[in-house]
This record gives sequence, C-alpha cells and structure tokens, in this order.
Amino acid sequence: MNCLDCGNKIPPARLQAIPDTEYCVNCADKHAPPVVARMIYSHKTAGEVFIARGKENIATKDKNFG
Repeated sequence: MNCLDCGNKIPPARLQAIPDTEYCVNCADKHAPPVVARMIYSHKTAGEVFIARGKENIATKDKNFG
C-alpha cells in the first residue's frame, strides 16, 4: 500500500501496527488531529493536567485568590 500524500510505500511493520493507516510515518503528522494540553495550578493543589483532542472546546476561567 502506498501513502496517499507522498506516494511512498508504507512499511509492512506500520501496516501491521495500524492496519487502516493511509499515510507513511513522515506524512502522518500532517493529518493527525491536534492535541492540546493545559496545566492548571491552584494554591491548594500541586496541579492538574487535562488533555483535549481534536476540536473540543476548552473553557477557561480566571480566578483571583486574594
């Protein structure tokens, strides 16, 4: 099977790992959905991480601790 982007042959190991792939390793990043990670710090916790994939909406709130 050949990559839809560059036309190069997709290696058998990649096809075995991801059978429905349409892109080689070099072109795959161009078509991968974005991943956004945020770190939230609070004066009461060490921090929390959340990850949003694709086009999810991320709401942020500004808080002042005084």
